[in-house]
Formats: sequence, structure tokens, C-alpha cells
Amino acid sequence: MTYEQYIEETRANCAKVLSDCSAGELLDVEYLRKILWEDDRVTGVISGYCTSVRGTAAENIEGVLFDNKFLEDFNERNMNMQEVMAYGTDAIDVVARCLALKHISILELVEQEQQRRRQQQREARKNAVRV
Repeated sequence: MTYEQYIEETRANCAKVLSDCSAGELLDVEYLRKILWEDDRVTGVISGYCTSVRGTAAENIEGVLFDNKFLEDFNERNMNMQEVMAYGTDAIDVVARCLALKHISILELVEQEQQRRRQQQREARKNAVRV
């Protein structure tokens, strides 16, 4: 996967997690940052493994290891590639997902989720009137 694909997949995974949040939780951005960081569906940081729709960690990281944007983000955090690689391909996959969060607007995703819920409510009211 390219780093852009990591960002897009991570964005989609964030949206799935936000859809499970209560309306009140969606108002607390710091809480959302914490749960998105820790949710294995988004980063895999807790288990060290993230299920991907694209393939295994080894297949996923092939395109990211030499991606300039990924390397800039990686180096910005002062991480050591040899140390991360010592933990295997899953570790690199998790790091790429964690770094991808930097490029995702949580506020934008929250607004989209709130709009989705408002639309569902409108449709439910519309269907209730028909009955």
C-alpha cells in the first residue's frame, strides 16, 4: 500500500469507529483522539495488529517503506527504523496507521457522522409518516 492508501484506509476505519460512538462522545474531540489511537480497527496499537482489507502486513508495507511523505512523518517523530523493523512487519504497519492519523481531520469526520445521523433521522421520520 502507498502511504496515501494507508491514510484513506485509516480514514475509513476512523469513520466506522465514530459511527459506534454516542452523540455525546462525538462532542469530545480529545476523547475521540484517544479512542481512535487505541482502537485496533484504526491503528492496531493495542494488539500490535490491524486487520486490513488490503492484505497482510507484509504486503501492505511494501509501498510505504520508501514513500517520502511516510518517511518525513516517521523521521519527524524521531523514530528508529531498525528498532521498529526488529518487531516485524506488523509493527511497521501499525506505525504507518498511527502516522496516518496526522493527516485525518477528526472534526471533519465527526461532522460527516453527525450529518449521516441527521439524514437517518429524517428518513426514519419520513417513513414513519407513510405508515
